[in-house]
This record gives sequence, C-alpha cells and structure tokens, in this order.
Amino acid sequence: MDILVLILTVPFAFGMIMFVMPLRFKLLQNLHIVFSVIVSTLLLSAVGKVVNAEELSIFHNYIFLDSLGAIFLSLIAITGLLVNVYATTYMKWELEDGHIDIKEVKNYFALSFIFTWTMSLSVLCNNIAFMWAAIEATTLASVFLVAVKKDKKSTESGYKYIVLCSIGLAFALYATILLFSAANGKIDGEAMLYTNLLANAVNLDSVALKLVFIFALIGFGTKAGLAPTHTWLPDVHAEGPAPTSALLSGILLKCAMLGLVRYYAIVANGVGFDFVQTVMIVSGTLTLFISAFFLIRQHNVKRMFAYHSVAHMGVIAFGLGVGGAIGLFAALFHCAAHSFTKALAFCSTGNIARIYGTKDMTKMGGMIRIAPLTAVLFGIAICSLVGVPGFAIFVSEFLIFKAAAIGEQYLLMGIFAIALAIIFIADFSHFFLATFGKVEGEVVHNSEMKFSENFPLIALAILIVAFGIWQFDSFTFLLDESVKSIMKK
Repeated sequence: MDILVLILTVPFAFGMIMFVMPLRFKLLQNLHIVFSVIVSTLLLSAVGKVVNAEELSIFHNYIFLDSLGAIFLSLIAITGLLVNVYATTYMKWELEDGHIDIKEVKNYFALSFIFTWTMSLSVLCNNIAFMWAAIEATTLASVFLVAVKKDKKSTESGYKYIVLCSIGLAFALYATILLFSAANGKIDGEAMLYTNLLANAVNLDSVALKLVFIFALIGFGTKAGLAPTHTWLPDVHAEGPAPTSALLSGILLKCAMLGLVRYYAIVANGVGFDFVQTVMIVSGTLTLFISAFFLIRQHNVKRMFAYHSVAHMGVIAFGLGVGGAIGLFAALFHCAAHSFTKALAFCSTGNIARIYGTKDMTKMGGMIRIAPLTAVLFGIAICSLVGVPGFAIFVSEFLIFKAAAIGEQYLLMGIFAIALAIIFIADFSHFFLATFGKVEGEVVHNSEMKFSENFPLIALAILIVAFGIWQFDSFTFLLDESVKSIMKK
C-alpha cells in the first residue's frame, strides 16, 4: 500500500481504536506509546523517500509530498512522538492528583491521534481548498485537547481558541476563493492545485494576487500566532495541559505557517518578492515587539512561553521578509529549531507545575537544588529561545542577520537586534528567579522526576544542541530544495 495512503488512514484508525479501549490506564498508556511510534515511523519513511528524491503523490496529485512538506512532516513525526510519550507521564500525574478521570485520559489519547491526522493532512494537501479545510480541522481536533479538564477557565480558553481561529481562517478561505477565481481558466491544469498555481503564477493578475496574500496573512497568521491576531494563544497555553501546549506550539503553529509559506511562494513568483517581503517585514516586526513587551511583564511560566511562540512566529515572518535564499533557509530552519525548543519548554512546565503546584515564577525559586535535571532542561529551552550560541535557534537567527547584511538591510538588522535583546533580558530575569532565587512558595514535590519520566525531554534537549552544532545533510537537503522551489531556481 502507498505510504501516503497509510499516513492518511493509520493515525485516524488508531484514534478510533483508542476511543473504544477499556478504561485501564496501563493499557491506554502502552497503546498510546506503541501507536505513536508506528505513526512516526510511517511519517519518517515518507520523508526518507523525499530525501532520496522520490516523487510522492496520489489521487491525481491532490495529495503530494514535496521537500517543503517533508520538513513539516518530520516535525510532526519527531516532536509529536516525544511529546506523546511525555503525555502518558503527565496524564498519569493528573489522574493521580484527581484533576481528570480515566475517561478523559482515554479521550485525550484518542484525540491526539486525530489531531496528528489533521496536521499530516494539512501538510500533504496539494489542493489549496483541501489544505484550508485540513488546517481548519486541526482547530476542531485540538480544542478538546485544550479543554480536557472541562473546568471554567479551560473551557473559556478553548472557546476563545475555536472562535478566533475560525474567524481568522475565514479570511484564508476568502484568499483561497479569490486565488481560484484569478487562476481559473488562465493556467495550464487544475486551478486549485498548489503545484499548478506556483508554476503559472506569472500569468495571474497582480492586483488579485496582492489581495490574496493579505487575506492569507490574516487568516493563516491568526492560526500561526502572528500579531495582532495572536490573542487566543496565551490563554490556550496558560490553561491547557503541558503536552497540548507542546503540540500546539511545537507543531500546529508550523502547519499554519506552511500554509502561509505556500501562498508566499505563489504570490512572490506572480508579482515579485518585494511585495511579499515588505508585508512580512511589517508583520514580523509588529509581532516581535508586541510579544517582547508582554514578555517583560509575564510571570506565569506557561504564558511566558506562549508569548515566546508569538515572538518566534515573528522571527519566521521576519526571515521571510528579509528574503533571499539565506533568509528563506533561515525561516524554514527556524520552524524546526522552534518546534524542538518549544516542545521542551512546555513539557518542562509540566515538571515545574508538579514540583511547585503553581505556574507563577515569583512563587518558585531554588529549582537547581530541588530538581536539578528539570532546571537544566528548563535552562536549555531558555538558552535556545533567546538565541545563545550552540543551541538550535541561534543558527536561524544568525542566518537572518547574515541575509540582511548581504542585502545591505542594516536598518532591519538593528530592529531585529533590539527585539531579540529585549527578549533576552526578559527571559533570563525570569529564569534566574525561578532557578536560582530563594524559594518563595510551597514545594509540593520536593524531588526530581524519574529518568524515564524525563527521557522525552532529554531527547528534545539533545536535538536542540545537535541542530545548534551539527549540520544534518538530509535535513539541509530538504531545506535547500524547499528554497529552490519557492524561488523557482
């Protein structure tokens, strides 16, 4: 059977199986891990075929996997697997503490596979209408992962999430309709296929394409967390379970960004790169400084990392705005670097909340003595997020500076540097308070987590350092091919 068919059926089937399993935690836990390994193996197998320059498409090219999609499919596979393994530990804690019941745990595990299925579908869709529908479906699949506890605050945050993202994606739907209208009858082949639209973008009306991109930016930018339509994101991360936040920030935001990148490629090749780069610079700058302002004032550890999600979507937008081969390479690399980093960051908040019984960093302190491994993992996430050399995010941020310098865009270099400096100062002040400061609140669990419980976090930390130090040829190949496809070189 074709690997793409398996990707489109197996995660959904596993979700359905989980729904009908008996209410026994050990069984649910083991199945969740085994199923996650199988799904990730399938996804990475497909990515491997693309790395070996094999063309993947089914259903008359409606479903396809190119080098650009392979980057994001690998994030679903790797980040998704490690977060899902950690989720079994986190849900055991929540069950033991009486915050949720076993039925809610089963539903959470089942819905996580449906969520994986919708994200994979959004990456694989060549038809832009199907891609929009799949990204909208990710909202419906993930909202129940946010509101799993069903209390007032989590329900409110879930409601805000689904309303704002659905309204935002309505703009993306209009972009889809407008693009089809501009292309129908004017290009060779079907006017809804991304590959056809990209190949024939120069034949489309330039005014229509500019409107298409503005609507796509509003729509997919809302789901990706770009300012000023980012307001759903802090509430969702503050109230949702730590693994849910890791999946949303680590993977889902990137799927929305992929949708925007595809529209970026079409419009850039139709009207020229200057227009899309200018728009993305404005969006990226606005997003960076709004998030930096809120980071300074933030003491809730999950809300802090939520605003970091906003900030780093701004970094990706800024990279797309700087443009050129290096700028595009940096933006796509940042998607992967941020995926691993934010997964580690949010999973570490699960440990921290269990240790202190609070998310307020002013009531923490002494983490390096109480839970040294968690403190180190927390520190690795912070160091990567602020761009410390030797960690993954430094690579992409350095490349953005390099791209701007090559293009003699010195003003942009200054703006970018100021935003990153504010974020750096804000983050380390919070980090030192929680890690090395005096214990101000109650320590609920006065011990470190077991190694087996921390294993997924350790694996994410290794990935962050590895991507910050080494160059992985297969991943670099995907990045290079993706840049070539966007620039049509």
